Amino acid sequence: MNKLDFIFSITDLIDYLRKKGIDTSQAGVSLPTGPKSSFFLLIPRYYVDLIDWYDPADPLRKMVLTSNLEQEVKEYEMTDPIGDHSHSPVPGIIHRYPDRCLLNLINICAVHCRFCFRRNLLDKNNADYEESMKYIETHTEIWEVILSGGDPFMLTAFFLDKVIERLRRIPHVKNIRFHTRTPAVYPQRLTDSFIESISRAKPVTVVLHVNHPREVTAMFVEKINKLHNAGVMLLSQTVLMKDVNDAAPVLEELFKKLVTAGIKPYYLHHPDLAAGTDHFRVSVEQGKDIIRTLRGSISGVCMPEYVIDTPGGNGKIPVFWFKKTGIKTYTATNFEGKTIEYTDHYTE
Repeated sequence: MNKLDFIFSITDLIDYLRKKGIDTSQAGVSLPTGPKSSFFLLIPRYYVDLIDWYDPADPLRKMVLTSNLEQEVKEYEMTDPIGDHSHSPVPGIIHRYPDRCLLNLINICAVHCRFCFRRNLLDKNNADYEESMKYIETHTEIWEVILSGGDPFMLTAFFLDKVIERLRRIPHVKNIRFHTRTPAVYPQRLTDSFIESISRAKPVTVVLHVNHPREVTAMFVEKINKLHNAGVMLLSQTVLMKDVNDAAPVLEELFKKLVTAGIKPYYLHHPDLAAGTDHFRVSVEQGKDIIRTLRGSISGVCMPEYVIDTPGGNGKIPVFWFKKTGIKTYTATNFEGKTIEYTDHYTE
């Protein structure tokens, strides 16, 4: 990773935009006036160049530019909205489902998404590599290990090779999966040697976090083709967000572009109740209406599963499993047979 490829502050962003001939006063980019956020700005210059800075409603801009709205934390929002902590037996492991676990060894990302649900974990890396590996080795029910974080595609090649080699020596681990946003925001990271390292994890699945059709650029597709040619199974996940992609035509374009690039849309996530993200949140009923529209306009191959990752660590539940019990309340049964009550918090 080259630090020169990144913007680390509003001051850096203003300087960069001015050098590119953009009038930052007209673009509405200025030094923040509210309280300083501990979740600092981080944007690859590549991604900065994808944004229309003269459009204050630009969806890519909304996803990465800091906003005073982040300081408006609602009483129902949480620092751990999907209950990771309650399923972390050792630092670095989240073991929620019996046959698979998350291995979170890095607290660095290529971008600080303003809707992030794990921003509280990015301040300090508490992962214990040896304890995490010992946990996986001794829990023979674990069939799949999912490298997340942070973003595992920001690991050094040396350490990544070390992790892959260790996991491949564990007989009961049959699949390695990576969850990453890096290819969509910083595709330069995917050098030929890095892709070769990923391919050594085969059988391997890469789940790409992509939220908007404008993120599917020529460079992104070029890197995806190399992953595909290296024998990597490619899936995608998308977060449904207000004023970013909460319209059927936008998601139709995104999902078709992904399939054309050889990526199967996997999950569409209803927004988590993460602290300071209310301005991104849509209602469950709006999301269901979008899915109904998409069902009639795109191939089933293009359709992801629309899910809620329920608070309290009860796992993902497909939205259409939920029964409406009140104006904003729902119930559903999760994978363990528990009845889960969910309140659909959003600002109308």
